[in-house]
Amino acid sequence: MAKLRIIHLEPPRISHEHIDQKITCIRAHRERLFRVDTEIINNKLICHNYGQGGAGWTFLFFCVKKSIDMLELHIKQNHKLANKPICIVGAGCYGLLTAITLARAGQIVRIIAKDGYVSSNKAAGFFFPRHRKVSTPEEISVFQSAGMYSYQMYQQIIRGEHPFIKTGPRIIPAYYGLDIDPGFGPYIKKGLVKAPKKVRIDFGNGKTYDVNEYHTIFMNPSELFAELQRYVKEMNIPIDYKEVTTLQSLPESIIFNCAGIGAKKLAQDRRVIPVQGHLITLKNQPDPQKRNYMINTKVTMLDAEGRTRDEIMYYAPKHEGVLGITFKRGEHSLTANFHEFDRIIKRCRDYF
Repeated sequence: MAKLRIIHLEPPRISHEHIDQKITCIRAHRERLFRVDTEIINNKLICHNYGQGGAGWTFLFFCVKKSIDMLELHIKQNHKLANKPICIVGAGCYGLLTAITLARAGQIVRIIAKDGYVSSNKAAGFFFPRHRKVSTPEEISVFQSAGMYSYQMYQQIIRGEHPFIKTGPRIIPAYYGLDIDPGFGPYIKKGLVKAPKKVRIDFGNGKTYDVNEYHTIFMNPSELFAELQRYVKEMNIPIDYKEVTTLQSLPESIIFNCAGIGAKKLAQDRRVIPVQGHLITLKNQPDPQKRNYMINTKVTMLDAEGRTRDEIMYYAPKHEGVLGITFKRGEHSLTANFHEFDRIIKRCRDYF
């Protein structure tokens, strides 16, 4: 048997003086499949685009394009909708990219959002296109199409060919546990991603692991979100911060519902489930460029009752490094489960 190639990696520092922010966010996870469709209610055209959950950046470009394509089809079928002012509900990455795309096409748009708090710029940055466990074959096909289109758009940004996003994604090594399938099979067949190689990563401190090495896209959410905010400002797209209780209360006859977790109430969608996530950002890291890699693996930990369970451990090179992650289904509070930060730190310290 051939010996595994050894990859020497610099581990992140995770002592007390290296812990920066402890971040909690709520993702809008929709069971089986995110929602991108339209409906007409009381003569208003509602374009829904929400429910991507923890894969919002992964499916961003496809979902926004599909949503706007549906609007254009309605305009062709009903010319009275042409040149009507458009309201986008939500100021996350979906709302901003939708507004920019429509404005670039000559539409009159405005954004309305409850406040300036969004989860978009807090994500870790993994491109993770895997479908839901309970998705049907038709829904799985949508996940694959959505991920591949968005992946190619990120490649366009990397090549410097995107019309307004100039920075954010890059191709870096990504090390996945041997029992984790990130969903890249179709990408490999299409030649978008190279087939993984089994390697051994060595942190130089006695910790070594056999993993699958991919070279794939790291999406820096902070940089990408800043690019969208910059362009919204350059195009003078207005953002009105106030709470929307019903879509029918808005004066526009065309409305994009990109409200994330708020879309659950606005669309009365029972399939949307809040999923709480925890991340920890790092600081005071010596030479962060030495940790230009991603890790996604399972580790075994004990729960409060002393039982073993598998938990996911992330590392990504966002800023000086980010650790995670959790998926607390049904939890809508930003302050609950603070103990999860201690669990993240423990499993990362044990791993690295």
